[in-house]
Amino acid sequence: MGANTYEQLANIFMQLVSLPIFLSHWDVKTYGTWLVITAIPSYLSMADVGMVTVAGNRMTMLAGAGDMAGANRVFQSAQMFILLACLTIAAMAIPAALCMPVALLASLDMRLALAALLAGVLLSLGAGLSGAAFRSTNRYALGMSVAVTTRLMEWAGGIAGLLLIGTLAAVAGGMLLVRVITLVWQSWLSTRNGDGLTWGMRHAQWSEVRAMLRPSLGFMTFPIANAISFQGFTLLTAHLLGPAAVAVFNTYRTVARVAVQVTSTLSHALWPEFARMFGSGEHRGLRTLLLRSSLLGALGAIVLSVMLYLCAPLLLRIWTKGQIDFYPGLMRAFLLYAAIAGIWHIPRVILMATNQHSRMGIAFLVISVLALLCGQVLGASQQIMGLVMAMIIGELLAMAVCFWLAATTFLSRDNKPEEALDESSAVHYR
Repeated sequence: MGANTYEQLANIFMQLVSLPIFLSHWDVKTYGTWLVITAIPSYLSMADVGMVTVAGNRMTMLAGAGDMAGANRVFQSAQMFILLACLTIAAMAIPAALCMPVALLASLDMRLALAALLAGVLLSLGAGLSGAAFRSTNRYALGMSVAVTTRLMEWAGGIAGLLLIGTLAAVAGGMLLVRVITLVWQSWLSTRNGDGLTWGMRHAQWSEVRAMLRPSLGFMTFPIANAISFQGFTLLTAHLLGPAAVAVFNTYRTVARVAVQVTSTLSHALWPEFARMFGSGEHRGLRTLLLRSSLLGALGAIVLSVMLYLCAPLLLRIWTKGQIDFYPGLMRAFLLYAAIAGIWHIPRVILMATNQHSRMGIAFLVISVLALLCGQVLGASQQIMGLVMAMIIGELLAMAVCFWLAATTFLSRDNKPEEALDESSAVHYR
């Protein structure tokens, strides 16, 4: 909880400080352009097709059963897959960003910034494998703290590029330089305690990759759906209303989603516990933990949303230096969206932590597409309020599906979760 609180405080700090710094050096239109460019690379976060998360879950469940040799085999198999995937995608995406004729990329500065951001996203997958190593060896808090610190350092590298040079490429280049340096440190630290996990591919097996492929493909739906929900709505706002409206939309959404970030402080801390209890067969305790934590998370999301509404006028005035006004109705709509998203966060995490996520992922993807299409229609007539209404509809549908799946998978005594580990693994459902 402490490590996740550190993460949320760091996120809030970066979000609060970034906007006034950027607006003091760029106008609103340039800042909106930067937001649009940074939205594009997020689609490469699915380059691992969910392999990093699934491997981390399997490693944690195997470690919970005492099979560190199996955990290391999964770890090295995931390394092999990620390396091949990242090299292949980089060879296509980065040259395309630099050379492909796209109206959105109107200058060399924008192209260089996009190329640097693309490279940074691919490198982040290596950091994800380091996080899996930390989590599976009972060092989740340390791994999270290291990851947050590296993200703060990367952010500082981007701010340094802004202050020293001031171009889009300088900001993205500063972030990339720091990411490369911190990735080496993070990778070394993740396996230095001698718990049986090692970097390399000597024990990698394609059979392990194939065993993880089905749940991995299920996980891939989540980054796709998230990209549609977050970056998709950012790009849709730019298309319908222009870059200045993007700055307003993202600022309001950032304020509102503080409630979701606080809920994730609890849910992400529970992730390794869910996986470990499931792997060791403690299903009664798992049900109890799910019910109590879900109630606590829902109450926290609702209470915090109310508090944010009361603080929003002062926060916007100070944060944006008066450049973005407070609209009560619009803020209420954003906070309703965020409260709903926070309510179903923990039930979603238990599905993901135990590799029981495939049906939820497909449903979430379909709902995200429908919400974006709804936003196209409502945004054209109701502007930003229409876009938020579409987001609320999507969150309500996703919440209903998630609650049903979590209840039928973990709370019904007549149903058993699907096998999370294959026949070659040491752990089976008890």
